Amino acid sequence: MTITIQKRTSLSEKAYNELKNALVSGEIEGGEILSENQLAKGLGMSRTPVHEALRALASEGFVEIRDGVGVYVRPLSSKDAHDLFEVRCLLELQAVQTSVYRISDAEIDDLERRFRVLLRTCEDDAAYPLTEFSHLDWELHDLLVQRCTNRYIRSIMDSNAANMRRYQYLSFEALHDIRESTSQHLKILEALRRRDLDQLTQILSEHLAWAADFLQKKNK
Repeated sequence: MTITIQKRTSLSEKAYNELKNALVSGEIEGGEILSENQLAKGLGMSRTPVHEALRALASEGFVEIRDGVGVYVRPLSSKDAHDLFEVRCLLELQAVQTSVYRISDAEIDDLERRFRVLLRTCEDDAAYPLTEFSHLDWELHDLLVQRCTNRYIRSIMDSNAANMRRYQYLSFEALHDIRESTSQHLKILEALRRRDLDQLTQILSEHLAWAADFLQKKNK
């Protein structure tokens, strides 16, 4: 019995993680109606763990379970996008007040190297590696938050991370300019390397406002 419960829990977690990743990345779009049977078939498992995963996602506001219809993916509104970016800007700009001194040169070197590799890829290939860039972008911004000394900032950002990533991915689709965004990230890293808090705050504020502007244009 214990083994069965553990196996079911494991499958539910797998279904939850895969479905959530698909929602965050935009692979599953807002407004879609999903079938538990089709999801279960696609994930190679029974309906039970998929049903449990969808209930968890419904509790987080990603989907709505409608009897007799299926699972409705809640679309992303421009109001939600604006509110989330507003919260993100306030908290991230506050977080760097302490995290600027708590991120090592080795971590900065690693991120800078990977952004430059990505920039060269963009220059050599017309196809932008959007998913890779999205992950790297999030890694940098999350590092700025996670290294701050205010645990309440970290907690609030963590609890809203999934929805923030949904909007982040949409903003990348809207801007279609990874070169410019990469250049901005390199400037953030340079200010971080110098521990220049004033310049870091200014560059980060301008970068976040730039990304938010693209997303607002997309949602008009």
